[in-house]
Amino acid sequence: MRFAKIDASASGDNQVVAAVAGKRIRVISYTLITSAAVTAKWRSASTDITGGMAFAANGGSEPSVSILSPGGIFGLFQTEPGEALNLNLSSAVAVGGHLVYIEVLI
Repeated sequence: MRFAKIDASASGDNQVVAAVAGKRIRVISYTLITSAAVTAKWRSASTDITGGMAFAANGGSEPSVSILSPGGIFGLFQTEPGEALNLNLSSAVAVGGHLVYIEVLI
C-alpha cells in the first residue's frame, strides 16, 4: 500500500498521484476536507472516473466527507494504465486530505 496527501487548490485538474508506466493507480480509501463549497471528481488523466461530488464548506468542525472502502484491495476506482490520478475541482478552493492506494500491474 502507498499513501498520498491531498493538497489541491486550483480550479481544474490537480495531480494527486503521478502516472506510473504500465500500472494502474487503484484508490482504496480517501478523505477530503474542503474550505468552501466546491464540486470535486476524480480523474484518470483527463477522463472522469467518478461523478461530481458537491461539498459544502467544512466550517472548521468536521470533514466534508470521509470515504472508506470495505472491499480491501478491490478498491473504489482506478486509473487507466500509465495515467496520473487527478482531483478535479470546479473552482479554486483549498481541498486537503489523504488517500491510500496501490499500484496494479496490467
